[in-house]
Amino acid sequence: MLMKMEPSSISRNSKAPHALTVVYDGDCVLCQRSVHWLAQQRQAVPIRSIAASSPEATARFGDIPNYGDDMIVAADDGRTWVGPPDAYLMVMWAIPTLRPVSYLLAVQALKPLVRRVFQLVTGNRNAIGRLLGEPCEQCAVRGPTA
Repeated sequence: MLMKMEPSSISRNSKAPHALTVVYDGDCVLCQRSVHWLAQQRQAVPIRSIAASSPEATARFGDIPNYGDDMIVAADDGRTWVGPPDAYLMVMWAIPTLRPVSYLLAVQALKPLVRRVFQLVTGNRNAIGRLLGEPCEQCAVRGPTA
């Protein structure tokens, strides 16, 4: 089961997780492309990706709330981050080239703006996929979530 969702505490002083699992919308073409891109990146912390609708995700986390609406990141120590900006910032933190940017974007004063930018992306996955030549029919049915 997913533990209580808490806001990210990306800090240079906090205890770092040893592994992350990204739970994503396996039906969304943009999400699939993003996970593929993520797998190609050098990672300071290993990142596994599993589709929210997969038997593995159900076995590990039970019924996932808001399936398909938000990316979920689960650390090996039980901490979880859901949706923008926290889940996205955790993934950025795990990639060495993006870690400095994650610290900058995690500043409390910037979080509302960062949240809105990520909500615009996640809420318009079908349109972005269409621009990339791969519209997501599932995302079109669900519509924007922002």
